Amino acid sequence: MDNDKNKPRESIFIRLHKKRSEEAMRAKASVELKPALPDLGTAPCPVCGHQVTVFVTRTHRPFINCGYCSARIFYNGRESMRRLKEVTKPVRDR
Repeated sequence: MDNDKNKPRESIFIRLHKKRSEEAMRAKASVELKPALPDLGTAPCPVCGHQVTVFVTRTHRPFINCGYCSARIFYNGRESMRRLKEVTKPVRDR
């Protein structure tokens, strides 16, 4: 029992810091960056005419989110998707 008292004590804060730093190292090693939404290319905004990126939603529908005029346009119909495809410029290889 006397041996336990003579043992140097480790602070709980040091142990917590070690655990968090080990978890952070594991998390950093496994992070792979990828875009949140895939894009099809660029097209002119129907409202203001600026070139904007055409994104694809989780339900596989194209939409435009214009940063200039703040328009957000979803293309749900077959005809609107066909017209968008005609004016969309494909994405260049990155």
